[in-house]
Amino acid sequence: MQPYSPRAIRFRGVRTHGSWKLKLYSVLYGAGPLDWAGFEPGLQAAASALPQPDDDRRRAGLGLLIAHQGRTADYVVLGWWDRENELPLRVWVRHVRSEAWRPAMDDESICVWDLELLWAERQAWVTTMMATSEMNEVAYLECVDPRFRGDED
Repeated sequence: MQPYSPRAIRFRGVRTHGSWKLKLYSVLYGAGPLDWAGFEPGLQAAASALPQPDDDRRRAGLGLLIAHQGRTADYVVLGWWDRENELPLRVWVRHVRSEAWRPAMDDESICVWDLELLWAERQAWVTTMMATSEMNEVAYLECVDPRFRGDED
């Protein structure tokens, strides 16, 4: 077991895929930089797994992507807001940086660093989309925890 150590978490802007708008984040173990070119196939796989926005299901076409360059593996985490207050998650993994991305197996999931980010996204969703009857999509996309702002890896 490795002792816990914080990792650099950074907001990287909003990425669009069809009618979806996804907040993009990076999580980095150790010194950078993050291998964005290597993550692109995983990010593409995640985006192509998005369901279609659906007003009947209260699916606003908003969500997030996490590119997590870890100690022993890399992860892409996709979350989208559904049914007003739910955040379905999907994960893609590559254990060796030259390995192809694949969907996570039953025993692979998100980790404590991803949970930190998901808590911040939960807070953003509640304050911008659930606080009143008027959902503010622009405010949600702009609502980023100040700890995650900055360009450095």
